[in-house]
Amino acid sequence: MSAEYDYQNQVLKVEPKGIEPIDPHERHGKPFTIFTLWFGANVEFATLVTGALATGVFGLSFWEATVAIVIGNILGALALGALSTFGPKHGVPQLIQSRKAFGYYGNFIPGILNFVAGFSWFAVNTVLGVYALEWLFHMSFGLGLAIMAIIQVIIAVYGYNLIHTLERYLAIVLTVVFLIVTVYGFANGHLSAPANLKLAGDVGGTTGAFMLTLAIAFSYCLGWLAFASDYTRYLPEKTSARSVFSNAFWSLLIAGVWLEVLGAALATLKGIFVPTDLVTHLLPYSLGVVTMIAVALGTITANVLNIYSGALSSLVIDIPMKRWMSAVVVGVLGTIVAWYASQNGTFFSKYQTFLFLLGYWVAPWLAIVLVDYFFKARGNYETGEFYNRKRPFGTGFWAWIIGVVVSIPFMNQYGMFVGPFANSHPQFGDITYFVGFLVAGIIYAVFARPTHQKA
Repeated sequence: MSAEYDYQNQVLKVEPKGIEPIDPHERHGKPFTIFTLWFGANVEFATLVTGALATGVFGLSFWEATVAIVIGNILGALALGALSTFGPKHGVPQLIQSRKAFGYYGNFIPGILNFVAGFSWFAVNTVLGVYALEWLFHMSFGLGLAIMAIIQVIIAVYGYNLIHTLERYLAIVLTVVFLIVTVYGFANGHLSAPANLKLAGDVGGTTGAFMLTLAIAFSYCLGWLAFASDYTRYLPEKTSARSVFSNAFWSLLIAGVWLEVLGAALATLKGIFVPTDLVTHLLPYSLGVVTMIAVALGTITANVLNIYSGALSSLVIDIPMKRWMSAVVVGVLGTIVAWYASQNGTFFSKYQTFLFLLGYWVAPWLAIVLVDYFFKARGNYETGEFYNRKRPFGTGFWAWIIGVVVSIPFMNQYGMFVGPFANSHPQFGDITYFVGFLVAGIIYAVFARPTHQKA
């Protein structure tokens, strides 16, 4: 039996596969591992900060923020659930599958953007984790950054099995810690306080603030979508699609709503910009220590996915490296970006901007992938077609370009870029994601030819 064949029973073994299909005899795992993976990856500080924006920056009341957060997460969880079902059926990473609609080389741009997203998210989360280490152990930022980077890269190098195992156990630890923080946050938060009209006035009033919060919650979910099948492709082909969908959907929805609503509650007490804000006149010292440990662990659960999928994306664009080598490259690039962020005092605003920018390309990509899979091919892809260089550009590539361009007037990056529609109608917040999704999806649905091929 070769090294590849016995990987399914090994955790401390470097994954031998890259972006090639997973053969039937290599398939393993159960649908519940999807739940623990996405739950563990999202019960972390960056998710909490996303919710804190609603009340602490945009000025919504706690209950207005909660409604916007729930809607945004439902939309994102539905998309993650749908894309996760592709993995068991075809056994290839998510961005390999989008070659069908985009063409082999047309898919390079989404691949490049996902590669950049991988090491960028790694940088964003690592900075937050290092802040926690600094507070806990009074170490220098450089030393904390080195420790965090090395641990995360090693896990990503080992790959799929170790990542799933790590997420399963750390999900339990993080759940216990954040349950304690939740009790404290809801007991002490100003949950009945009205909206802060001064803050909301800067973003188009409470309506604009509501739409921005919804968009950010949705955007946070969008950041995971191009990773979805990466973590289900080893599951047996006959795995129930309904079970895969429900595990992915509920894990992201529960974790996202829980931590973001908690963030909104805590931000009614004090602005939350870095992890140490949780323990500066907010949490008792003893609880703060435990929470800072959870912040560091949560950084790892999120970032191993960013490194792993970022590495797969580099292979999608034909960079000639082994998967584990690419994981090291993603880690190095992310560490460099994290160091830069630590030297710049505007990190929080950059994080907020990054969340918006991330969704702009993913939303139209998502629409095209869903239309192609469910309506054009009806779930029947020929695996060899994913590796066919004779289809350089597909209809999806052009529909995606148009979707992105048409959505530009709706972009609302206040302080950086505000499109003409968003500038004249701030009460709409940022609807770029929804415009790009609809335009790209409709164009692809109209102009792409059906391809009902047998798998």
